[in-house]
Parts: sequence; C-alpha cells; structure tokens
Amino acid sequence: MERIVVVDANARGKGVRYSTLDVIGIGPRIITSLLRAYGVDATLIPYEHAISTPSLIGQYDVLAISFMISDLEAVRKLIAMWKKRNGGPILLGGPGTLHPQIDLLDYDVAIIGEAEIPLITILQRYHGIKQFIESCSESDIDLPLGVKVKKRTTSTSTLAPWAPRTIIDRIKTSIPDICNYPFYWASRVYVEVVRGCSNFYRATFTNSVKCLGCGRCRKAPLSHRIACPVNIPPGCGYCNVPLLHGPPRSRNPDIIVSEVQELISLGITRIVLSAPDFLDYGRDLLVAPEPLTDPREPPPNIDYIEKLLDRVTSIDEVREGIAAISIENVKPCLVNEYVAEVLGRYLKGSVVYIGLESGSNELLHRVGRASTVEDALRAIELLKRHGLRPYVYLMHGLPSETEDDIAKTINLIDSLVKLGVEHIILYRFRPLPRSAFEAFKAPPPAIARKSTYELYIRVKEFNMSRKAELLNKVVRVVIACKHPKRRGYLVAYPLYHGPVVLIRASTTFIGAIADAKIVNVINDRLVEGKILYVRRRVRVRLARNSDLK
Repeated sequence: MERIVVVDANARGKGVRYSTLDVIGIGPRIITSLLRAYGVDATLIPYEHAISTPSLIGQYDVLAISFMISDLEAVRKLIAMWKKRNGGPILLGGPGTLHPQIDLLDYDVAIIGEAEIPLITILQRYHGIKQFIESCSESDIDLPLGVKVKKRTTSTSTLAPWAPRTIIDRIKTSIPDICNYPFYWASRVYVEVVRGCSNFYRATFTNSVKCLGCGRCRKAPLSHRIACPVNIPPGCGYCNVPLLHGPPRSRNPDIIVSEVQELISLGITRIVLSAPDFLDYGRDLLVAPEPLTDPREPPPNIDYIEKLLDRVTSIDEVREGIAAISIENVKPCLVNEYVAEVLGRYLKGSVVYIGLESGSNELLHRVGRASTVEDALRAIELLKRHGLRPYVYLMHGLPSETEDDIAKTINLIDSLVKLGVEHIILYRFRPLPRSAFEAFKAPPPAIARKSTYELYIRVKEFNMSRKAELLNKVVRVVIACKHPKRRGYLVAYPLYHGPVVLIRASTTFIGAIADAKIVNVINDRLVEGKILYVRRRVRVRLARNSDLK
C-alpha cells in the first residue's frame, strides 16, 4: 500500500510559526481523509514535526505539502530535507500553489484550487499518487483540471472545479492524526460548515480595467453573476475566496455534528464552526438549484442555523463547560435582531468576527464590499446586546485608499468603544493571486505613514484599554505548554477565545482546564493569570503512529 505523509506547513512563513499557534485548520485534514478513503496509507503531521524528524520522512513514498502564499521558504526547506532523505515524488496543495514563483520549488505536481475533484480523478485512474506522478512525464497523459505538472511545458494553471456538496459531505476531518499536533487539546480546531462565499459583487477596478457599471454582479439572475464582462474576479478586491471556492455549499448538519462529537472524544476543547460567513449556512438551500451569489438576499436561513447550533451545544462536554463551540465570521449585512438573538442564545460569551475594514463607505464600495459602515455598526450593537463579544477587522493600504478614508476609519474608533467592541485586528493589504487587486503593490507598514501610524496607535491603545478591563476577572482556560522564553510560565488559551494567558505554575498543570484570575496586562495581546480552580484534566492522547510518539 502506498504511504503518503501529508505535512501541514500553513502559516509557517520562513520555517517558524510566530502567530496563531493554537490554530489547526481544515485543508490538510481533508486531504488526509480523502486519501485514506481511496486506500492510501496517509499520515498527517505538522511542519515542525516533519522538519525536526528527518528519519520519519524516509518511511514514506510520497510527500504532500499544504501551504499558504507566505510559506514558500518553509516549503523550500522541507523539500530540501525530503530530497536528501528520500527523493520520492512531491505533491503540493493549498493556497500557496497560486504563488507566481511556485516553480522555484523542486516539486513534481501541484493542485491549484480545491483538491477534491482532481485527487478523486487521479485516485480512480491510477493505483496511487506515485504512479500518477511517474506517468506525468508522458505528454499524452490527460491531466485533470487544476493539476499542474512542473516538468510538462504544456501544463497550465487552470483552477480545479468547485467540489459539489455531495463530495464535500463525504469527507470527515475528525481524524486521530489531529493528536500529532502539539497541544492539540488547547488548540482551535476548525470544522467546515460552509465552503465558498456569497459575495459575487466586484471591485470597481483592477490595475488594468474599470467596472462597466452594468450591474450584472448585483442585479442579474444569480447564475449570471458568476462571470463578469470585463473579467474582474468576484468578491472583495483583496480576496480570492469566491473565485477559488465558488458560491456557498453548506455541509450536512449530521456530518458536522458527528465530526464535532468525534473531535471532542479525541480531547479537543475548542471547536470553531468555520465558514467565510457563518450566516451563509443553509442560505444556499433557499435559492437552490441556483448558486448563492448574492451576499445580502435572501436573509439567513435561521431555522437551519438554529437546529445546528442546538445540536452541537447540546453535546455533554459543551453543556458542562469543558468544551466550547464558536463561529468564525459573519457578514454585517446579514445580521438582524432575530439572528443576533439566536446566536446569543447558543453562543453567549463567545467571540464573533466582523469585517468592517474601513470607516469610508466610498472605499468599501470601490473594493466590492457587501456591507456598509452602518451595517457593521448595527451588527456590532445587536451582537453585543445579545451577549457575544465582537472582534472587528480593519484594513489599511487598500488600493485607491485616500487620506480622507483613513481619517474616517480613525474617527470611527470612538464609536467602536461605545458599542463595546472587545478587540480590533488591524492588518495591512497584501495582494493575493487571482484576486482583483493581485497586481497592486503591497503598501508600507502602518508605522511608515503619518495617517496610518495614527490609526495603528489608536488601535493599539484601544486594545490595551480593553485588556485592562480584564483585570481581576475570572476566565476559563486550557493550559497548553511551557512558555518558550519565560521560565516558570505556562501558556494557556481562553476556552471561549481571547488573549493568550501566561500562568506561573508547574508543568503538571499542562492539559488542565482551569478557571484563572487575570492579575496583570502584559501587552495588547498577552495577559497574566493565576489558577483558582482546576475543572478537569484533558486525557492527552499519543499520536496515531507509534513512530510519532
């Protein structure tokens, strides 16, 4: 039987992960599960384990790597080690395969876009990935859409087809390999509920063309909105999700609930129901068989959402407060009183992410956003009132952004204070391949310009003031590991999300779910806590394979 090692190199940059250390994503687990469904002996391991254990790499026939645009250097290092230790075929996947310099890597085959249909096609035609890769040198081999072969001059960069709901529902990502990740029990484990995005509006410009103003992407029949007369990619100008993953396809609630239950049985304590917009869940069913390409209409399928939330929050460990369910993002334009009430009823006390991006409606329209500033402020007010904790995204450096746009964003921060926003994430525009803004240059850091520096300082002050409000409050945390630099301290993550908590305690507390009192604010991302009471100890499981222990 063919043996494939799937390495999760997402967010590893140049080889070290500096942020979101507690995130375990979906993509690599999908690939591992799919390979096993077709008889392949596949094992998933995180990048750190692969790069630090060269002897492990030599035991496999094929190396498969999932990575992001920013991870090219980390992948190069891993490939170099593989070539030295093994030399077998290399398969690349994930958003990183869109990188314009991907051919600088010494790989064999890359899947560009969603991997399910290309992989299934290959596994149905061949006895394994290795046989397929060995056959690719023959020029008459018909390649599936989305498959790029480095050594074939006729190979293209066509995107893979969007996987239909029937395929997405077949693949469960609650695999034991999740225990191969460090402190998996304290990590945010993402469970896919919706694939794709409903925002098929367009930015009004790219670096080479301007919108015709035809209104097709906003007023035409839903199926007609997928294509643009001047080929402006769908969605927000800085995002490639609608093009890569298509309109929303909601997963079967039975599959989702089963997956959540199995992950909790493996010791997972923090589960995120993942979607570009959680409020798209079930909304696609309201317009089927048409694609859901309208980000504002129809309203959320709240009955469908409520049934899912009721089931996942009724799981014993969730009811007992030793496991937590949260959602990811919501489009502000879809939040209404009833939606906020339902989310608050099942997810009270958890974080919800809201994309505001700018205080300028003019800029939001130019970049293709579906929501206005007023939509976002109303959504924040409603969600906060019903017991959720709003985290807000702001972005600087967008193409066409003016000093006036930045000033409007700065002036909006006072409103965010009054509305009770808990945290602001300020990030810099970066051009992504296959997005409308892919050819624009990345702007300088916020501190390099007077106006954006003022925005940066205001956001930092805002976040520090919010952290100060945590002093003397009790937070339930999951204790993950020793701090790599602060001797005697352990790293803990709030069960319901929030700033990282440092705790001075014995390593025997690693794996504990505890109530901790916040005693100090270290910076805008880090606080210090003191253990008051241990609720439960997670049963830490060994990795699936004996060679990973």
